[in-house]
Amino acid sequence: MSHSLRFIIDPPRSAFFNMAADLFLMQQCSASPVITVRFYSWKPPAITLGRLQRSYEQLVEEHLQRDGITWIRRPTGGRAVLHREDLTYSCIFSRSIAAMGSGVADTYAIITRCLVEGLAECGIALSAQERSSPLIKSGRSVKLPCFLAPNRNEIMVNGRKLIGSAQYRSSDSVLQHGSLPLTDAYRRLPYYMPLSDDERLRQQEQLKQKSIALAEINPRLSGHEIIEALIQGFRGILSCPHYRSDWNSEELDAIGHLASSDIFQRQWLQDYPSGAAPE
Repeated sequence: MSHSLRFIIDPPRSAFFNMAADLFLMQQCSASPVITVRFYSWKPPAITLGRLQRSYEQLVEEHLQRDGITWIRRPTGGRAVLHREDLTYSCIFSRSIAAMGSGVADTYAIITRCLVEGLAECGIALSAQERSSPLIKSGRSVKLPCFLAPNRNEIMVNGRKLIGSAQYRSSDSVLQHGSLPLTDAYRRLPYYMPLSDDERLRQQEQLKQKSIALAEINPRLSGHEIIEALIQGFRGILSCPHYRSDWNSEELDAIGHLASSDIFQRQWLQDYPSGAAPE
């Protein structure tokens, strides 16, 4: 079917809104020919956990409260991400849109091309990770931050991870979202994790060695410039009609209702019993 691109550019919003918005778009897109690409940031700063992670295993609540950091679980898998001074994207569409690929690997590759093309507009030379990192298979990987676990088709600069992404496919729709650090603030994540002092220092040092922030590549680039360049990347690779359309009042009301619902609170803001997972 013919399809089009919708771009949404959000002001900084809460973790509850951001995850509810992505879920709302998934619910709405099952029979839609529209691919929605959304750019957003977080206020207050937040840590997102992967779909199957539990906060009591991954986070130190006292440290979060001290620094005013919230947490929420993502519908996607993967590992913890600290969203502080970063730019987050999401790409959401119906599985019936053939141009977005027929499986996880295809979709990752297509969206990676869009991101690489966009960042190239800013003069940033990138490459895609060709294979999974051996760190993922290590016994210590359960509490690794997302930016220490590069997978295939994630975006690298001189061997260092720049964008961490995760994907979720329901029976009729697809969500992929990811974080692009604007500064090195994301490297503070180990402070909020239940690690020994030695392990915390080790992970912080590895984050410096194995990942990179935009300010370390070109400190003159602004978040606005990056968004405009990424829009160009999606437009160029997907080559379909496109438009910018921010939320209307009905959509904002629906997202607010979803974020405050009991089912949303249970699935994404509470820990679930051992052996159980969010539906």
